[in-house]
Amino acid sequence: MPTSALLHARPPARLPHTARSAQPRRLPPPAVAPTTIATWLYAESEAEQSHYPRVTGEGGASTETFQAVYWRCIVASLATSRRMNAGAQHVFYTNLGALPTVDGHDVGVLFAAWGVRVVRLEYTFLPPDGYYGAWRSQFYVFDILRHLAGTLADGDVAVLLDSDVVWARSAERLVAATRRAGALTYDVGLEPDLPEHGLSLREMGALYAEVLDALGIDRPPPEAPPPYTGGEIVAATGATLRRIDALAGPLWAEMLRRHAAGLPRFYEESHALSFLYYALDILDGTANPFLRRIWTTLPESRPGAGDGGSDARPTDLGLTLWHVPAEKRTGFRHLFDEVMRPGSAFWALSPGDAFRRHVGSFLGIPHASLGALAREFHSGDGGVRPALLAD
Repeated sequence: MPTSALLHARPPARLPHTARSAQPRRLPPPAVAPTTIATWLYAESEAEQSHYPRVTGEGGASTETFQAVYWRCIVASLATSRRMNAGAQHVFYTNLGALPTVDGHDVGVLFAAWGVRVVRLEYTFLPPDGYYGAWRSQFYVFDILRHLAGTLADGDVAVLLDSDVVWARSAERLVAATRRAGALTYDVGLEPDLPEHGLSLREMGALYAEVLDALGIDRPPPEAPPPYTGGEIVAATGATLRRIDALAGPLWAEMLRRHAAGLPRFYEESHALSFLYYALDILDGTANPFLRRIWTTLPESRPGAGDGGSDARPTDLGLTLWHVPAEKRTGFRHLFDEVMRPGSAFWALSPGDAFRRHVGSFLGIPHASLGALAREFHSGDGGVRPALLAD
């Protein structure tokens, strides 16, 4: 027998002791399916393309140059999950028939080598022309949630992330919390009268009342402005995903009716998710211990950000996930290059503190390095950016 086989061989089974033979046999615990960790890209056509303020200067949303910004994020995000969550099932959702070559790297070949499952979905929640001027691809999330709802068992967990979210720690604690709560939600913490993508929280609360009534949902509207729940993460069990999907269809029909009538509506997926979580009585803010939307831009890049510019902090190293929207064009470009070098520190370091600090050095966490500041300056990405805008 080979040495490797000997190392994994089981010792001979002992015959049960007579005194114990009458004891009931202990059954093994039920098998738990691997956690599904997913991200996505809906590639807009020239006829569909909309505005993405965070990725200006790269051409229209249908161009290869524009989409390459997101491909670098996708590859880097999945790479961090492979380092932290080797036993997870990784899934990539898209409408593309063939995956592109980015900076000389064939993404399809890379995903096959990494064991990333590619699922191609039609966009049935596509907003009509004139629905909103930006982020037309964002409602694709609801097609993804529908697919997950149709494939996961009740207790299975899926974590769907925006592509500019990276893993700093294992998903183990986050998944356990998701199983206990049914779903985790991220409260961005907006001020009640600050407009966010066409609606303030106060306006969202007023709209909740109308939509709850239109859908016949027996739940009172919120007395205070509801939270704005970020769409950068949807973490839920299969059972909860089915509850979300069952209401998402009627909600979307109501949004289309309101659009046709020229009425206020939920303009992007976070508005809709915030409402769905409220209507289904899913607690808000339960993902906040695990994830933060971290702004890493130069001081002049974020109006109202204060003298420090970046709001990254040392405690971010204790988080499971980092959402870094301002790094799409800068930090992620260089992290992608690091990931694509097989012998780099990204692959050589064990997934612990040194690894976190290494990844953070590309993304300005816990603080911007001189190299990162120089990269941002020379990239020409120091223009004015809205303080809480994410795409």
